[in-house]
Amino acid sequence: MVAEIPEITDSNHDELKRYLEHVVTDLHDALKMLRDQGVIQERHDVLLREFEPFLAQFRAAPAATILASRRARKAAANGRD
Repeated sequence: MVAEIPEITDSNHDELKRYLEHVVTDLHDALKMLRDQGVIQERHDVLLREFEPFLAQFRAAPAATILASRRARKAAANGRD
């Protein structure tokens, strides 16, 4: 399928200019959204790498066991103060 390219004349010059400005604006907005999405994805990936050891703990042991040991450590630390 081939797009029809209208002839640019004095009578349609302004209309085509507005149309092209609209297309360029849409492309600019799409690029900004993709760039923003990339930044968000990059931050997400950094957080996943940072919390990977913590997440691995929950995968390896039941959460209840981990939370119980955490409570025990807190209780022991409070008892020493």
